[in-house]
Order: sequence, then C-alpha cells, then structure tokens
Amino acid sequence: MASAWLVGFLVFFYSLTPPNNPSFKRYELWQLMPAVLLDTVDPSEVANAPLSGWRFFPQRFDLLIIAAVMMAGAWAWGHLLLRLVNPPLPSRCVERTVFAFGLGLSALSLTTLLCGLVGALSCPLLGGLIVVAVVAEIALRLRRQNQRGDATRSNRLSWKLPHRMPREWLLPLFCLAAMVPFLLSMFLGAMLPSTDFDVKEYHLQGPKEFFQSGQISFLPHNVYTSFPFLTEMLSLLAMVLRGDWYRGALAGKAVLMCFAPLTGLALFAAGRRWFGPTAGWLAVTVYLTTPWIFRISIIAYAEGGLSFYLFASLLTVMIGIEKLRRGETPGKQFLLTGLLAGSAMACKYTGLVSAVIPLGAVVCLAPLVLRAGLPDKWRAVLSAGAAFAIGTVLTIGPWLLKNTVETGNPVYPLMYSWFGGRDWDAELNEKWRAGHSPKNYTDLPERVLEVTAGNDWLSPLLFGLAPLSLFALGRHSVIRAVWVYALWLFLTWWLFTHRLDRFWVPMIPAVALLAGIGAAKATGRIWRYTAGPCFLAALLFNLVFVVSGASGYNAFLIDLDEPRRSVAPPGIAFLNDKLSPNSRVLMVGEAQVFDARFPLVYNTVFDRSIFEEWFANPEPNVPSGQWPLHNADAIRQKLHKEQITHILVNWAEILRYRARGSYGYTDFVTPERFAALVRMGILLPNPITANQEFRKLSDKQQRRELETWAPVLKISVDGESRFVIWQVFAVRRPGAEF
Repeated sequence: MASAWLVGFLVFFYSLTPPNNPSFKRYELWQLMPAVLLDTVDPSEVANAPLSGWRFFPQRFDLLIIAAVMMAGAWAWGHLLLRLVNPPLPSRCVERTVFAFGLGLSALSLTTLLCGLVGALSCPLLGGLIVVAVVAEIALRLRRQNQRGDATRSNRLSWKLPHRMPREWLLPLFCLAAMVPFLLSMFLGAMLPSTDFDVKEYHLQGPKEFFQSGQISFLPHNVYTSFPFLTEMLSLLAMVLRGDWYRGALAGKAVLMCFAPLTGLALFAAGRRWFGPTAGWLAVTVYLTTPWIFRISIIAYAEGGLSFYLFASLLTVMIGIEKLRRGETPGKQFLLTGLLAGSAMACKYTGLVSAVIPLGAVVCLAPLVLRAGLPDKWRAVLSAGAAFAIGTVLTIGPWLLKNTVETGNPVYPLMYSWFGGRDWDAELNEKWRAGHSPKNYTDLPERVLEVTAGNDWLSPLLFGLAPLSLFALGRHSVIRAVWVYALWLFLTWWLFTHRLDRFWVPMIPAVALLAGIGAAKATGRIWRYTAGPCFLAALLFNLVFVVSGASGYNAFLIDLDEPRRSVAPPGIAFLNDKLSPNSRVLMVGEAQVFDARFPLVYNTVFDRSIFEEWFANPEPNVPSGQWPLHNADAIRQKLHKEQITHILVNWAEILRYRARGSYGYTDFVTPERFAALVRMGILLPNPITANQEFRKLSDKQQRRELETWAPVLKISVDGESRFVIWQVFAVRRPGAEF
C-alpha cells in the first residue's frame, strides 16, 4: 500500500504544470536534467554573460566574517540564556543546541532593537556585546570542564575510524551527501542581492533607513516597518557591524539562511527522540531538499525565521508534555516554549495564531487532560500558563510596547477599530483589510491541491511520504499532535490571510517530520525496492529545479559588482548612474527602493500618497481624483523645502495596483497631472521615458485599464504598439540637469 501510494503520488505530482512557471510540465524537466546538472558543474561559455566562478568567492569574505561573528554571538547568548532558564535538558544534546541558537538569535534581534530605539546603533557597542557573550560562555565551559577532572577526560570516546564501516552509518552518509548541494546552493544564493519586491520595499529597506538615520523610529511612509522585525533586526545588526547598508544586507541574508539548517537540526532532534535516528535523518533530508526551503533561504523573507521558531516551539511543548506524563511540572520547559513562541510572533504577526494561541492553549490544558500523576492539576495549570506567558511577553513584548509608544496601537496597523493608530484612518484601514483578507471561501479544493502538490516549489517527498505516518497514527500521540498542528497551520492560512503561497511555508517542517516518520515506519522488500529509487529521483529533480533558476535568483558565484546594477528596478538603476550630486527624488508608484544610492522620498501603496499630499488642493465633498492642483508657487515652495530635484513615476506599478483585485491606487495620480505641472513651469518638458511592448502586458484587465484610464501612455514606436512604464521628470530650477 505504501509503495502504491508513493508511486501514484509521484506520477500525479510530475504530471502537473507549475503555476509560476507555466511554460512546461514538471515531467519535461527530466529531459533537461543532464544538461542542467552538467552546466552547473562545468558552465558553458556564453557570449556577453556576466563573469562568474570561484575566483570571485573572496568577494564574499567580509560577508562570511560578519555572519560568523553574528552566529557566534547567537551561540554564546543562547547558551547563556539557557543557563538562566535552566530547562530540564542534558548539558549536551541536539535539542539544547537548537534552543540555544533560537534564544540567541532572538536576543541579538532584541538587543539591536533596544540600541536602535535609543540611537545607539554602534559597531563597537553591539560588537562588544557579542565578544563579551562569547568570552563568557567559553569561560564557563572551561570552568565546568576543569571541575570534571581527569577522570572524565579519560572516559571520552575514541574517534578512531573502524576498519569496516558500520551499516548504520550508510543512511546518515547518504543523507548528508544529498543535503550538501542544497546547503551549498543556499549558502551561495543567500549572499546575492535580492530581487524580490517585498524585500526591497521593507524587509531590507526598513533596516537600511534605520541604519542611515542611526536610530529606529516610526516611518509614516512605510507601514510595514511597524511590524515586529525580528529577522530584519538581524539584517540591521549586520549593516551596523559591516558599516555599510548594502554589504551588510548581504551578510544579514547569510545569517537568515542559517534558519534552514537550524530547522533541519530541530527536525532531526524530534525524529530521533521519538521515532529513532532513521526518522530524524529522513525528515531533515526531506526538509532541506525542498525547493521552497532554498527559496526562503536566499530571499530575506520572515518565513525562514518563522518556520524555525514555530517548529522549535512545538518541540519544546512536546518535550514538556513528555515530562508531564511522568508526573513532573515542567515550568522551565514551558518558559522556554513561551520565549520561542513569542519569537515566532516577533518574526511576523501571524505567529500569534500559528504559535502563541495554539501552543499556549496546549500548555494550559495539558495538565488537566493528561492522565498524569500530578498532585495538584490546577496548580500545574497556573504554573505552566504563567511560565508560558512570561516567556512570550519577554520576546514579543518589546515590539508591542514600541508600537504602543509610537502609534498608540500595540499591533499597528492591525485592529485599528479597537486601538486606532497614528497616521492611520478608516479609509487606509479598509484598504489594508481588503488587501490582506481572503476574497472568498469557495476555493478550498484548489488550496489543498496547491499546498500538497500544485505549488512550484514543493517536494514530492512531503506529501508522498507524510500520509504513510497515518499507519502508526493510533500508536503514537506525537504523530497525532503533529498532524493536528499541520492542519491548524493550513486552516489559519486559508481562513485569515490573503493566501500568498509563502504564508503556508511554516507548515513544511511539520509535514517533513511526518514524511520522515512515514518513510521510517514503512518496511518490507517491496517498499525498499520502490522507495529508494523514488527518493533518489525526487532529490535529483529538486536539485535541478533549484539550480535551474526556477526557485529564485541563483547566479551563485557571479562577480558581485554586476548584480548590484542588474537587479535594481530600471528607473532606479538609471538614476543611480545619471543623477548629479545633491539630487533628491520623489518616487511616485515606486516602493521597492532598496537599491537606490541617492536620497529619496517614497511611500508604500498602503500609506498616504505623498504626491497627493504635496500637490493636491483638497475640496470638501469632492473625490480625491478630481481635486485640483495647488497653485504653482505653493508647489514650488514645497519642492524647494523638501529639496526635490526629480520625480520618478512608475506607471507600470501604478497600473498593477489599479487592476481589479489588487490593492488600489489614488485616482489623483494621472499622466494629465504631470502634463499640467509641465505647463505650470514646475517640471521640465521632455522627461526621460522608458517603454515596453504592449503585447507583453499579458493581463487583459490591465490592458483595458490602461486604455481607459491613461490612453496617453499607449504609444507607437516605429509602427509597434508600446506603453510607457516609467518616467523621470526634472524639477525646473537653475542649472537643472541629470
């Protein structure tokens, strides 16, 4: 039955067309596999291709040093905090390492936050705190080692290799060999510039602005920077230690990549603890070879950290329940759970419903439900609940307090109807809710297919193997708990979010554990002959999907000077090259501004339009799209006061926002407004203009919107139909030039 299911699922999986790469079906990638793998090992020469190769690896040495310093600090701070929390764990075990790094990275993030809030983003200060922690932890370890005496030293294990390799080493060696190319790909890919919109809009842009200003403060033009920023603070810390926002961002990405192997280590610990080493090794292999994990490891998303903290929190809860069954009251264990669950929420608000609420409920209810020999169950409930609550408040509390002080709303911009919020109103709140809520609840079958087999970056091993754990469902409570938790994560994603695919990625560790369990539980000759080739084939397919570029930007060993130019949005790349000194640009419709190397003013689509605030003359009872412009003198004075020399308008982005089902964009911004500003003598005529073939606008709804809302943007060049995608206007002033 297991073999039939696995083969049938793989056939179904490979027959599908990836929705984000619709030009091919999955099975067609098998034909390209030899060429892709060979080209990875021995790249072919391509005319005018960017230079690449191991000779450019030294360009990354400074990034590696910064990342190594931060991970050393996380290791030290985490172990020091574990000594303080003192959960009932052996002094040397995999679980302790997982929890130490989790606490350490959270502590580094909070330390950066607190230093930033008081304007003390100093390399000597933050670097010194890391050095102090490392020295203190090493000193404590040496002291403990000396206290053990020579007798302990004489009992150490010998590391001499046996004459013949034990059979039980075969699986670990195979799994390690399978994981190495994926980890190497993550490692090299993480040190490349980001190409993702959200990363350039706030995941890295927020830390960049904090670094440039020397402090962390409220940014009214970027609402996303008021989110809990655990992972983003690590990027900011890297910028401070490196003394450069761009190189520091790359070093920070290398640190964020470490969440993937740390999650794998947590999976190994969980699998080995309850189901044996085979389940642990298979679980971590399934996880780290999933293309999604490569993708979130090379892009500075928050989901990598969120996935780690969710699973680490789940692991602490299951260990705590294990101790409850023995009649213990593991308050310190549940304090650790709270610290990690709060850290999950500090990565992203969704951690509230995916970690804090469900795990808090389990912590509080477990002493009552379990048939354990507790002398006073209600006292155990209070003890466990209080420990969990204290831990949660310690790690998420500073973020909620920061928002309360800055905006009056601890979860700004959420729950506006309850708490209100600075620089926010009912109209912006409704726009936010519409953009971040489910559109309907009739697509459940489609979403189930997406999560199990349809999405581009899934591994067939996840749901090809996870259902096999159901055969042991009645014999082990951990399996039931993990299935319930995975279902909870899926349902909360489907019920409460706008269903971006990366939002369900934190479910993957739980499914990977179930896959490892399922593969380890299945036995028999038919299974061995079937599962082995299927497992190996899936790993090769995933590797090809990763290195082919289908999972994200992967110019692994490229000359780092080249992508800094090529990955910038075209308008920003143009201004980086052409702007004269002392220029300052107003961005209209453009929010992914991380790559800009010039002073600018911008706003995200969910914030108030700065262009509208500066240029419009509001009239009561008149829609904003029909407001007239201010008089010319008032506009000139405002631009002079703000030192604006140029205006970049990204018409392609504005068109995308205006499309049906998108976020919407103010009607005040139109090509006619800019034509009027030229006639008023505020802007120079003949702006720098970039255009694109009209047929490349594949969305029919966007085509109709362009032709009705701004037909002037549709132009003809040499008889070919094209449309204007961005323009740069120069503000009229003495000596105005690029």
